[in-house]
Amino acid sequence: MKPTVRKVLIAAAAALAGVTVVQAPAAAYGPTANSLGCRIYFSDAGTGSSATVWSDTFTLTQSPATPKPGQTVTVSFTAAAGSTNGPVGLTAGSVPVLVTVGISGSQTGTVTLNQANYPSTAVAAYAKLGGFTATGSFVAGSVGSLDLTVKQIKFANTTASTYCSGAGDRDHKAAPADTTIVQPVTVFDGGATITSITGQTGVAAARAGNTINFSVTGLTPNASLTASLTDTSGGGTGDGSGTGTTGADGAGTGSIAVPAGAVTGDRAVAVSDGTNTVLVSITILGTPAITITPAGGGAGTVVTVKGTSFNPGSTVTVRGYKALTGAPPPPATSDAAVTTTATATGGITASITVNDPTTAWIGASSGQLFALAAWVPSADSCIAATGTVDGECDLTYELSQTVTAGSLAQSRGSGSSAITFDGVTLNGTAQIATADLPVINVTDYRGSTFGWDLTAEVTDFTGVPAGTIPADALTWTPSCVAHTGATNLVTATAGAAGEKVNAGTLCKGPENTAGTGGSFDASAELALAVPGLQLAGTYTATLTLTLS
Repeated sequence: MKPTVRKVLIAAAAALAGVTVVQAPAAAYGPTANSLGCRIYFSDAGTGSSATVWSDTFTLTQSPATPKPGQTVTVSFTAAAGSTNGPVGLTAGSVPVLVTVGISGSQTGTVTLNQANYPSTAVAAYAKLGGFTATGSFVAGSVGSLDLTVKQIKFANTTASTYCSGAGDRDHKAAPADTTIVQPVTVFDGGATITSITGQTGVAAARAGNTINFSVTGLTPNASLTASLTDTSGGGTGDGSGTGTTGADGAGTGSIAVPAGAVTGDRAVAVSDGTNTVLVSITILGTPAITITPAGGGAGTVVTVKGTSFNPGSTVTVRGYKALTGAPPPPATSDAAVTTTATATGGITASITVNDPTTAWIGASSGQLFALAAWVPSADSCIAATGTVDGECDLTYELSQTVTAGSLAQSRGSGSSAITFDGVTLNGTAQIATADLPVINVTDYRGSTFGWDLTAEVTDFTGVPAGTIPADALTWTPSCVAHTGATNLVTATAGAAGEKVNAGTLCKGPENTAGTGGSFDASAELALAVPGLQLAGTYTATLTLTLS
């Protein structure tokens, strides 16, 4: 089976959900799993109560990654899942978030980050408030290194504000402790400029074989420089190997030759003194290419020609060409040629009128650089016969219809997220409590040959005031039928009767090379084995159904 969609329905409320950890971006704290300590403050007064631990995945970033003195720095703090709500539902926007971030090192102070519209939608009791991003800004000071530290987070509900800071139980409002969410920042005032490029008239673009000459300022005095061609952020595998030096004032010069096979497009010359790296934008030109609009037509058609990777500032001639029978360029047609000048990054735009019926290509040339795009003459008319003889001719049309794929989805009836088993009265013997899993409708409108699985995971049943019934005590008898009135391409099958729910299959749609799809209703009879000497209490668990 090749799954293309993954969705999850939660069938009963439980405790804090897990957090997905994703790969951290460069120059950022996180995303990293971390835990904070929190207390709730009614009317924002007192020392707080209801101590809790907020476990989440947090990210702290700043932009630009390496600010200059006096530059405005935007700081963003993201929580992936948000904290869990208490016993009272919340309306959208009723809990603004304020994040206090300390600045230490070469610059000191604080910056407050805000997210006013939180939660983004209404949240039920004991549900996750959802992820958020709070932002704020400060002005970078002098050159140096500083740390951004998350000191305190306030969920500013007017009735009961919650304050969070470093892990542990304390008065998080009046005596917060710095968290371990720390992002180092370097304030740097160096720079680089391209002074000339051999073989080019400008300084914005170069191609393999050209040498890029550069100058730098603000780097380490009397340093040896290295240079390479990187992506625009200074990352990726570098192309080429350039060198240079700085003087006593940190200014200097150097050069780098563009190697054969260098990555083309928007790039950067990255110059390093071994500690600091400065970037300057450059376009690396590749093989010239053109596109034409339209790609065909009859006599008199005006064609827009766009091209890339010509030498900046060069004169480019655009004209029509006959069918290619040998090495390019092919013979020119009688279409009037036009000329245009390449931009600073090697782009061209021109218009040419095609009249010659032998035109099979539109071409652009500049010196030894040449590019072609195929031209298709129009066939919008024909002559069946001339004079008194019989004849015929054909006009053809290409018909097309786009069929857009839908989705693989599951849904349940409104209000069917809580399942209550029939109660049992302890009598010294094991008993079976039963309940029904309401109908879940699975729809597969992907227009594919893929199958699907509807599987389950269940947690242990946790009792109040105490006690546990293991997850493996829950079994089911699944049912899976076609939805009433549905036309299905396959027949879905139910999981095994009496199978443990945990890691069990509720319903399965098979693969089919002729196509899958349809609407299916899945349900189950649930059976919970309650030991004869189980601790009395109210037991809850979370059943998660996963469609994949």
